[in-house]
Amino acid sequence: MTTKDDFTAEEWTQLQTAPVYAGMGIITADPAITSIFKETSAMAKAMLQNPVPQGSEELVGGIVADFQKKAENKEKLEEPQFDTKDPEAIMQQIYDYVAASAAIVDAKAAPEEAQGYNEWVLGVAQSVAEAGREGGFLGIGSVQVSDQEKVVLANYKKILGLNE
Repeated sequence: MTTKDDFTAEEWTQLQTAPVYAGMGIITADPAITSIFKETSAMAKAMLQNPVPQGSEELVGGIVADFQKKAENKEKLEEPQFDTKDPEAIMQQIYDYVAASAAIVDAKAAPEEAQGYNEWVLGVAQSVAEAGREGGFLGIGSVQVSDQEKVVLANYKKILGLNE
């Protein structure tokens, strides 16, 4: 079983913040003012409450336990840092971060654990995408997951090696 002790402090921080980056990618893809707050709240909730995939209980469970500890101590998570304001460049940085996180876990964890971690990160992003309704006027014609968010989710699946 892979645990926190198998990673450097920097790697562990990256594994912890990858779902934050993944959620930010969803928010960045379709930044509707009416859903940003719902999606941000859903991100935190999903990181703590989404099911831990079977076979990755030690790895993902350790990350979730660290989140819970930070939440109890009212510590803030490290926020994503971007060196640009260009939305396309930000999305590329997010994709690169998520890919680097997947590479770390792929290199150090058993394949089943790595897949579970990747599924969990994707699950957080999916929860964020489903948290707010996008488009329409006064709720009429809005959709649960926008086309832009669907593209980001599809890209995450490729990056995380979760293509069906």
